[in-house]
Amino acid sequence: MSDDTVKKGISTTKTYDATGTNKAYSKNPDPVNQDYAHVTAASANYTAPTFSTPTPPQNLDAERSVLAALLLNRDIVDDVVSRLQADAFYRPAHQKIYSAMCELAERHVPIDHLSLAERLEARGQLKEIGDKAYIVELANNDYAIFNWEHHIEIIKREKLLRDLIRSADEIKALGYSDTDDINSAIEQAEKSLFGVTNKRIEKTFLKIDDLLVDSLSMLESLANNKSKLLGVPTGFSDLDRLLSGMRGGDLIVLAARPGVGKTSLALNIAVNAARSGASVAFFSLEMPANQLTHRILSSEAGVNSSKLRGTESLNDADWKSIINACSTLSELDFSIDDTPGLTITELRAKARRQLQKVEKGLIVIDYLQLMQSSGNSFNDRWIAVGDISRGMKILAKELNVPILALSQLSRNVESRTGKRPQLSDLRESGNIEQDADVVMFIDRSMSEEEAAQEGRPVLGTGKLIVGKNRNGATKDIEVAFRDSCTRFSDIYHPYGGDQ
Repeated sequence: MSDDTVKKGISTTKTYDATGTNKAYSKNPDPVNQDYAHVTAASANYTAPTFSTPTPPQNLDAERSVLAALLLNRDIVDDVVSRLQADAFYRPAHQKIYSAMCELAERHVPIDHLSLAERLEARGQLKEIGDKAYIVELANNDYAIFNWEHHIEIIKREKLLRDLIRSADEIKALGYSDTDDINSAIEQAEKSLFGVTNKRIEKTFLKIDDLLVDSLSMLESLANNKSKLLGVPTGFSDLDRLLSGMRGGDLIVLAARPGVGKTSLALNIAVNAARSGASVAFFSLEMPANQLTHRILSSEAGVNSSKLRGTESLNDADWKSIINACSTLSELDFSIDDTPGLTITELRAKARRQLQKVEKGLIVIDYLQLMQSSGNSFNDRWIAVGDISRGMKILAKELNVPILALSQLSRNVESRTGKRPQLSDLRESGNIEQDADVVMFIDRSMSEEEAAQEGRPVLGTGKLIVGKNRNGATKDIEVAFRDSCTRFSDIYHPYGGDQ
């Protein structure tokens, strides 16, 4: 490399020793700095320049304008303080000035150049910000009172970009770190980026008159169409009447003992929802996509699942049913992701890509306890599962779609007389019960001996126990179950058909 090549576009310098090696890069060389490390210097004091660091995103004019508006119009103080944090300002002097303004506002002291100067003086920061002259200079900007809201958005945008750069630097450092725990590094990277994206979510108050108009419009629509649901249909008549469908923003938890049929019921609901026109994203952390597809085919075609596994032969009638089911299912907007060990961050990114710009959607997760926390590793699984359920609820509200999350039950239900599940049986429950809008349990007899016991469901039937319903009553709903093709249906249509 020639000296001319090295010197192009350069602003700062680094000193090389007599061998021409830059000691600052000798421990952790990278492709750019390796070029410099092999420059042969003409003398021991040869200096080689390096590229300058770009100035972080900022808009000092917008910062000055917002500070000026606060000095000129005391009526906007509460609005500004509720929307802007001191660290959103890039210039340290502006951070100090804004913090002092916030203190004055908290003490109900009018903000003007005199009270502000006094507060900064008391904090020992007056000279650091440029003394009283700078405050007077800010107050001379009369036009600031007109566009302060737009200028706040500019400041927040620049802060978000700086946070994004900081997060990228943290992730880059993790990539260069010598760690054996790659999963921990990935979780830290996800948490760093998730922290930035969360700052974009800003909810404001909604006026009651606007909300009432929306409510009256919804009630009028329901009155004109008695069969219309507020949310995505489950395909189970009694359940849809109770819930009025699965509503956008709701977290619905479906729990049962192992082998009772959590996945089967979730698939039945998902297919019914897709048949109604919903876009369905099914995240399977336990079973691969091809096995789920076999289950769906068995259920929709009414063909014994053992035949699809190859243990029995398919006859002509079976093939006809399967082909018809394939033709129907291929028209549905139904996608399966079988990535194991999914995190909330990954789920959020994938769900947003899959369900963006859809009129109505549904997310199904099978199952909650197999997900990984996006934060630092939790030694307490109870806390980790609570963190996951809270993340699901936030995601449901953000995307305005219902999330159907499957959950395991603890072994307590097995030892209980009657084996009827209840809310306290949710395994590693954390905040599941608290975060969920609806909690449902499946209860059915697994054998003739169990069905013969007092209080147990008849073989071939089951109960959907709605143990929690934030927006309505709880209820036991009887359903039919066809074990050979793992299909749940309304009790009035025990062998399938359109729901």
